[in-house]
Amino acid sequence: MAFDGITTYKVIEELRQKIEGGKIDKIYQPEKDEIVLTIRRPGQVYRLLLSAHMDSARFYLTENKPETPLEPPMFCMLFRKHFGGGKLVHLEQVGFDRILEMDVEVYNELGDLCRKKIILEIMGRHSNLILVDENGRIIDCAHHVGQDMSHFRMVLPGLPYEAPSHNQRANPLLMEDADCFAAVWQNCHAPIGKGMYQVFNGISPFAASEICFRAGVSEKASFEDLMQEERERLYQAFTQLFCEMREEPAHPEIFLDGDRMREYSMVASRLMAGVERKTFDTPSALLDVYYVRQDTKNRLRQKAQDLHKLVMTHLDRARRKYDLQQKQMQDTQGREKYQRMGDLITANIYRIQMGERSLIAEDFYQDPPVEVEIALKENLTPAQNAQKYYAKYNKLKRTEEALTEQLQQTEEEIQYLESLLTAMEMADCEKDLEDIRLELYETGYVRKNRQKRKNLAASKPLTMRTSEGLEVMVGKNNIQNDQLTFKMASPFDLWFHVKDIPGSHTVLFCSGKEYGKDYTEQSILEAAQIAAGHSRAAQSSRVPVDYAERRYVKKPSGSKPGFVIYTHQKTLFVEPQSSEST
Repeated sequence: MAFDGITTYKVIEELRQKIEGGKIDKIYQPEKDEIVLTIRRPGQVYRLLLSAHMDSARFYLTENKPETPLEPPMFCMLFRKHFGGGKLVHLEQVGFDRILEMDVEVYNELGDLCRKKIILEIMGRHSNLILVDENGRIIDCAHHVGQDMSHFRMVLPGLPYEAPSHNQRANPLLMEDADCFAAVWQNCHAPIGKGMYQVFNGISPFAASEICFRAGVSEKASFEDLMQEERERLYQAFTQLFCEMREEPAHPEIFLDGDRMREYSMVASRLMAGVERKTFDTPSALLDVYYVRQDTKNRLRQKAQDLHKLVMTHLDRARRKYDLQQKQMQDTQGREKYQRMGDLITANIYRIQMGERSLIAEDFYQDPPVEVEIALKENLTPAQNAQKYYAKYNKLKRTEEALTEQLQQTEEEIQYLESLLTAMEMADCEKDLEDIRLELYETGYVRKNRQKRKNLAASKPLTMRTSEGLEVMVGKNNIQNDQLTFKMASPFDLWFHVKDIPGSHTVLFCSGKEYGKDYTEQSILEAAQIAAGHSRAAQSSRVPVDYAERRYVKKPSGSKPGFVIYTHQKTLFVEPQSSEST
């Protein structure tokens, strides 16, 4: 569901109760288009998130601590300079549009108390976060909009701030009667479900569907085709929805389809009656859950694009190299014939005259012997011809020995790069991606880590429990795999890994517990299922998983992160199972 005018209204209603009159204590910029304000009131501290992201612009109070760059960006520095220590004196929604205006009282450079504005415009790909001084001029903004980007409205530092003028839609809170409501529809010939959010500010497709459902009219019908009675019902449902919004407390609910979040609503929905739902105490609590999961996934996917492209480039190169090496290896398989030719020339050297082009001789390596023709170089002596064939045999033999080692190295490289792809799929925070980036730097796949370092909390392995209560931990990347296996696990804990497939190291912490009393084969089976679920074989069935006591797992000297060898293993065939961390 879109962050619509109804959501904007109810969140501002919550913010007025909690942070209006508060002091802006700290200002962070976790992302290019995102700001988090720490606001203090007596006995209370709140974090207000303001995001101008083109796909998920929003604002609400968040419980999540932001992960910030070690060096704040310029926009953050300007924000701190002009609004740090300021007092939030007023919050307002502009024309029921998705625009938040925050008036802040601060002291200017001359020491005079003045009022500046923080404006968040939620307009899809045109969303912006704008700082405005006491004279109405733009201090700075998250996205600079020059004349080359828009002929209608420029948003640049130093220019006077102008509210968006392209939006000529009506304010739904100003519909005084049915005639006023009908007049808005005069020039709209679209179906009601679509036209509702084309002619009114702040109405989302979901809200339009809710109104049509309450009115008992089809979303596909046009307003001009409705009978008078249907128009009146539509107007009554319209006013009823906004009356509930203004007069009743917020009713934040997320509607679920299994684990998937379908929609959310800030007012009681009749359209979704009977649908599984989760209710929240405040609008911000709902939005914090809804957007953290959705936005984190989207942002991680965007941030991982360059890593994914880099790994895939090296992986494709390694696979092509492996195919070439295998082809070269096949070419070495017939080298024995050159040794036989050398032996036959040596055995018949007394018959060969200098300058002959070939030798017809019996091949005594075959039973019964058959005559074969061996090509000779005219300018070489018989002995030199024999040595030429021996040299070719020895060259192919050395090539096979070298290729055997190279194929093993290339195969290990392919497995390693595939393990990085698995780690990227499992990443659930920015620190996981930073660990992968650091690993690529340390293993020489990138020359320099050019990403700006952030003050990120250390990422931890996934943690869960079996049905018998034993702890299971899963490494999300190769650095965590090494830490989990060789620093966190005890020698007698059980270590799991899918057989011959890239995947995570998984440890069942059973050291000091008695098999048959404290745990059974069930915990081992569940740990194996978790290991299979966090591997490249997660979508397969009957996946082979090796397990052994951790003391039998070794890391070869100089090997890549995450690479181990192990012995004394047993193998289980299981159905993959992915579990949420506890």
